[in-house]
Amino acid sequence: MKASQQLRNPENWQDFENLCKKLWGEIWKCPEIKKNGRQGQSQNGVDIYGIPKYESEYYGIQCKGKDLYTNKALTKNEIDKEINYALKFKPKLKKFYFATTANKDANIEEYIRIKNIEHIEKKIFEVHLYCWEDIVDLINENPDTYNFYVNSINFKSNNSVKVTFENGKSELEINPKFRESVIIYKPKIVPINEMTTTAFFGMFANQQKIFAPITTFHNYKIKINQSFAKFNIKIQNTGNAPIEEFKIILEINGDIDDLDKTNKIIPKYSLIEYNTITPDIYIDKEIQLISIIPKKNILVGDDIYISDEIFIKPLKEENVIVVNWKLISKSFKQNGELKITVIPDIKRVYNEILVEDPFKVGITKSEIDDFIIDIED
Repeated sequence: MKASQQLRNPENWQDFENLCKKLWGEIWKCPEIKKNGRQGQSQNGVDIYGIPKYESEYYGIQCKGKDLYTNKALTKNEIDKEINYALKFKPKLKKFYFATTANKDANIEEYIRIKNIEHIEKKIFEVHLYCWEDIVDLINENPDTYNFYVNSINFKSNNSVKVTFENGKSELEINPKFRESVIIYKPKIVPINEMTTTAFFGMFANQQKIFAPITTFHNYKIKINQSFAKFNIKIQNTGNAPIEEFKIILEINGDIDDLDKTNKIIPKYSLIEYNTITPDIYIDKEIQLISIIPKKNILVGDDIYISDEIFIKPLKEENVIVVNWKLISKSFKQNGELKITVIPDIKRVYNEILVEDPFKVGITKSEIDDFIIDIED
């Protein structure tokens, strides 16, 4: 069943009257249900009438459209006035309904119940009240009326969606980290009386390396590659109709190094378990395409879905990546564009090395590499 707040009130009393005729025609299984007379004529309190299936007497409906924004409700005087009119309807009614777009009111509902018992005791028509919340429940229980209401030109539901990054914006700046090693070679001054000693111990150290036992050490720590920047996609239903069976496709336009669902580097033989939760993300790295297929595949009005994390490793330079998105659902499609501005954060790591050869003194830089750290760092 659809949630009540998904169905808005009709915009005018004529549309509300049409809705009531369709709804109670379906409930009563009465194809002969009719509006009473025409506008301006005396209707004796009855706007719609018909004989329900398996019945032999008329039922009548008084439609009361109310101003949604001022929260107006039916009054006791209105109820008494319309009941007195309905008593003049011919042939006599078996049941008389008030249908209103007003909100539910416990005092008015109590008054209707009292009136209903009075009428039953007097052997005149029953009196019942349906406020907008009650009517929405009936609409959801009667599929023909539901389809009529949400698909007709006057009551057509609005399908729209807003797709952004998690911050609610269509543009995002990322700052992936990279590492550049800078080696500074400085001259080493060796006193003459130390040269022989240094040479001797240097030779001894080399022998120690040669005869040192061979040991193997496996580092099973999980590492984090901070050259991957993460982002999430936020989808908000900005219409008044539910979005069902939806998925969103992201096409990455721009030069990048990699796409992934994680930035963790887990050793192959590590005893640490991988995350067994299946993400909503499916990635085709070759064509730079990302499919997001949520497990909860419905968004009601104003509802928000935020995707699992997506990790992108851009080039080691400033650039802009365009993300073209396309949302596909059971009832409609929509597309748009997001932008990612890449401003890399290049960390320079300085190492000093003392050299005896003066011709080796200077500064050298290595290529820019990924910035990888242990998870404890």
